[in-house]
Amino acid sequence: MAGDSQTIRFGVFELDLHTRELRKAGRKVRIQEQPFGVLVSLLERSGELVTRDELRQKLWQSDTFVDFDTGLNKAITKIRDALDDSAASPRFIETLPKRGYRFIAPIEKPASGPEIAIPVEPARSAVIYGSRAKLAVAGLAVLLLVAAVAWLRWSREGAPARIRSIAVLPLDNLSGDSNQDYFADGMTDELITDLAQIHSLRVISRTSVVQFKHTKKNLREIAAELNVDGVVEGSVLRSGDRVRVTAQLLDARQDRHLWAASYERQMTDIIGLQGQVAKAIADQVKVKLTPEEDAHLAKRRPANPEAYDALLRGRFLWNRRNPAAAEKAIGYFRQAVEKEPGNGEAWAAMAGCYVSLGADIGSTDPVKVAPEARAAVQKALDLDPNLAEAHGALARIKLWFDWDWTGAEREFRRTIELNPNDSENHRNYSHYFQMRKRFNEALEENRRAIDLAPLDILGSMHLAWLYSDARDGDKTLKQAERVLEMDSAFTGAYLYVARGYELQGKWPEAIAAYEKLRDVYGRGYLSGVAHAWAASGNRRQAEAALASLTDFSKKNYISPLDFARYYAALPDRDRALGWLEKAYQERAPGLIALEVAYEWDTLRADARFQSLERRVGF
Repeated sequence: MAGDSQTIRFGVFELDLHTRELRKAGRKVRIQEQPFGVLVSLLERSGELVTRDELRQKLWQSDTFVDFDTGLNKAITKIRDALDDSAASPRFIETLPKRGYRFIAPIEKPASGPEIAIPVEPARSAVIYGSRAKLAVAGLAVLLLVAAVAWLRWSREGAPARIRSIAVLPLDNLSGDSNQDYFADGMTDELITDLAQIHSLRVISRTSVVQFKHTKKNLREIAAELNVDGVVEGSVLRSGDRVRVTAQLLDARQDRHLWAASYERQMTDIIGLQGQVAKAIADQVKVKLTPEEDAHLAKRRPANPEAYDALLRGRFLWNRRNPAAAEKAIGYFRQAVEKEPGNGEAWAAMAGCYVSLGADIGSTDPVKVAPEARAAVQKALDLDPNLAEAHGALARIKLWFDWDWTGAEREFRRTIELNPNDSENHRNYSHYFQMRKRFNEALEENRRAIDLAPLDILGSMHLAWLYSDARDGDKTLKQAERVLEMDSAFTGAYLYVARGYELQGKWPEAIAAYEKLRDVYGRGYLSGVAHAWAASGNRRQAEAALASLTDFSKKNYISPLDFARYYAALPDRDRALGWLEKAYQERAPGLIALEVAYEWDTLRADARFQSLERRVGF
């Protein structure tokens, strides 16, 4: 038997480079020369993608792609047979369709001698097995190849360039079951969240990277669109109570592999696994962690598998950002805290859902959801005073429900301090400045939000809203049209197309834009078109629109503010102020826009309106 310096071990297998033998639990396993050469090539770069073209150049004498494709497919099949592996649920060799293969199991490096894993880049010219005759002496050649790798890494590449910005692409779900997509997406989100708390690293938010799920674009294209130096890609396989995560880091500027590793843990140690992966990436990109950041990534709190699963299912639904999905998400978050009362992340996520239902989504009476939101966020902060998601939910509660302007600003700042790379945090803080008529600061925060999520349509949409409150109809219209250029199916942009026209006094164009919302955004359509008809002076059409809005309110929640806008546009000050007073009694979240929304300009000189402004905190 060869010495340890020429033996690579993985699982119950060991591969002897000297005798060119594969053994399972000490017994020799029959494997032909060509599959053996492929296996050695994969082990040389354990954890990395080895492309089909690299294998062809290195191991195939034939120049015809047909012979190569057939031969490589057969070789991979024979390797899997020898290792008792499966393409559908791989333990050793993962297939990346149309690209190549990756050895994903942990390996034991030789105790002495050259290191076999993991080179940054293949030394294609060091040794090439060009013929079957050379395979007879390939044992020596392999040793020479591996010994050359370390020298080539330094002499050809030198010190790697520092990576200052990074994108984590959606992790592949290797279970073969699409019902497990929520788990892979959730693990992606957790990795992004961990990395996002590193202040010296720019990390792209989930809403932009999710667009590259199952993409056919290459890494250079993706990196250019996101404006990042580095890209992390990988996979997740969940089997029973175990989870395996494989990740690799690539220098997107040079399309070069920098690092790869595979981790396997029990579900109870899933939080520790996430922190370990994030810490390894941070080490590779050479960022200096603060003691707080290092402690965060080193967290080892045991997780309740059922609670963790419910949390990921809830977040998967919550990311759809619609009323029905949010209601279902809350159900999963409640399951999570029932299974694990100490799960601060689930409490914070639940609070965030309640705030949105009563505020920005606006589908639920805020009187009903505000107490639930406050209770959930307090529980989250009691469990973890430094939980960014909880401070973010609290900031929105103070803004939308409590009208506590000082407290809201303090919490927004704390949220960004804890998680500076979350685009949603910056967008929400921008909205705070917008309500305070601090438009320059609002634009700056929104710019940061877009920088962290350049492909997220919500940042661009919020910019149109900001322009409308700044009374710039032309910029509002142009920005809304840019949103539609980004995604023509994003119908909500027509709300700001309409507002842009309203600010310019172009009522027929505004009403035509509102019509685009009729089938997909009932409340927005009815409220908007009623206001537009009233402001245009067409009393008959206005009254018909009001009747439709009233009928809709009998089965759906409609804020008193929607009726107040209608009467303010007529203008009928007494009725408008009556509805505004009702909105105040109901603590309608939309009252935070009293200072900036142009709909109230007809009422600003009225002492009753000024009194209302003071009571809301202006």
